[in-house]
Amino acid sequence: MSDKTEEPIHQRLNLLIQSLEDGVQRRFAQTIGVASGVVGDMLGQRKSKPGFDLISKILQAYPQIRAEWLMRGEGEMLKAPTPPNTSALHSTKTGTEPRIIAIAEGENTAAPLYNIRTAANYKGDGLSQERPEPDGIISLPKWLLRNGNYAVFPVVGDSMEPTFYARDYVLCRFLPKTEWNDLREDAVVVIVSESRGLQLKRLTFRMGEGYVRCKSDNRQHPYYQLDLDDVLEVWRFEWRITSSAHNPTEGLAERVSTVEETLEDMRALLEHVLDKQEIRQLQARPIK
Repeated sequence: MSDKTEEPIHQRLNLLIQSLEDGVQRRFAQTIGVASGVVGDMLGQRKSKPGFDLISKILQAYPQIRAEWLMRGEGEMLKAPTPPNTSALHSTKTGTEPRIIAIAEGENTAAPLYNIRTAANYKGDGLSQERPEPDGIISLPKWLLRNGNYAVFPVVGDSMEPTFYARDYVLCRFLPKTEWNDLREDAVVVIVSESRGLQLKRLTFRMGEGYVRCKSDNRQHPYYQLDLDDVLEVWRFEWRITSSAHNPTEGLAERVSTVEETLEDMRALLEHVLDKQEIRQLQARPIK
């Protein structure tokens, strides 16, 4: 029998959150798709142990985590990086031209418009069978189309609200694999993958770990992660074409008015209480 004392799973979860979520438990809860209170119960005073379903959610949300480490504390926390991913990223021959999304021919003054949906709930099952065809061509000023291949995609669904709305269009520039590492944190892109088709998302790359995190601006849509081997193309967002005139301050004046009325009611109640207290004090004074 081994004399080694097993590290509690709560400590391993804390280490996971510190390493991959900058210590933010709320972000960890969103990533695995549970309420913040569930994580609080595990890591707080209650120290409740995660069940099989929760362990499965963690391993699915963080594919770079080794199951043996999470469940039993054996070995390293992270899987060893897969060498083919790294070589593909820096190859000058692979990923330099779009192969799924067609590009406009001729002078760089037009971009193809696709009728393929870019939404969080769309899965591109047909991508591997047939190359998508553009629905038309949009002519654009030369200063919009500089040094690259461009395409225009429609936005469907609410996964990127309030930044993008359904029936918006996004003009995107094709990003070769050699430039993926240059994407800033939370860059908006249309990402094309075998498993999920076309998605308009914010990306966080984990280049050394072989996966990318895809996030929605609408918090009701959970994060998900893709292996880099699953990613076919990345198109970086450049411009938005929209007919939306959504007012981001809609309802704000009404909410401010409600707060003001509540404060006024509290002030009146406090004055009433103080007046009654003063009357009682006067009544309690002895008459000279």
